[in-house]
Amino acid sequence: MKVVILGSGTSQGVPIIGCSCTTCVSENPKDKRLRVSCYIETNNSRILIDTSPDFRQQMLLNKITDIDAVIYTHYHIDHIIGLDDIRQINQLNNKAVEIYANQDTMDRIKQTFSYAFDSNTYTGGGIPLLKPFTITSEKFYINSDEILPIVYHHGPVNVFGYRIGDFAYMTDCNRIPESQYDKLKNLKVLVLDALRWRPHPTHFSIDEAIAEAGKIGALKTYFTHITHDVLHDEVNSRLPEGIELAYDGLVIEL
Repeated sequence: MKVVILGSGTSQGVPIIGCSCTTCVSENPKDKRLRVSCYIETNNSRILIDTSPDFRQQMLLNKITDIDAVIYTHYHIDHIIGLDDIRQINQLNNKAVEIYANQDTMDRIKQTFSYAFDSNTYTGGGIPLLKPFTITSEKFYINSDEILPIVYHHGPVNVFGYRIGDFAYMTDCNRIPESQYDKLKNLKVLVLDALRWRPHPTHFSIDEAIAEAGKIGALKTYFTHITHDVLHDEVNSRLPEGIELAYDGLVIEL
């Protein structure tokens, strides 16, 4: 399995418009963060987690030209709004793309992109060709790859993280129910939300994420959904062994 971190930033990205803080003016490419997203390639499937506002740019930067499926974490706009650019994947590969989401998220996607699900839509300009599948907390399959949802909290919103083999991805998180920890045993790699040092009502702080990473016990943990309060090299040097900040373009081989 190959995992590519396409974006490691918050909903505003980094740099933030109009900001001249140390991180936003940094010349270190690891301080440039597109909106959060992840690509997973197995022997059987090419899977995208979320279609961020930077979806087109992420595909171009990472030279990704085909996707079998998109699995969505939740319906916030920084996780769904790039969906229309699936059109080019459809055209390049002459196929529809499967999308998977829980009921709330699927409802919001169908509302936001109503034209893509309306048989009366004029298609002269092209619309994304999608095969929607509504999922629950039960495991499901993309081709022969087992996908196990992990259900947790992002403030009042239920978010789906996903385990695929020995890898798990959990963005936008501030509380994990005890019932979900069994799904996270014996991981090789975990990607986990860690917004900044200061507390936040709907995201793990870095200290909270460190504690969660210790509880979950993956061999390697990467933090994502990072705000401009975090200067990559400075914060990375302070993290415990086995934990690092993710960055755009990071490739993880399992």
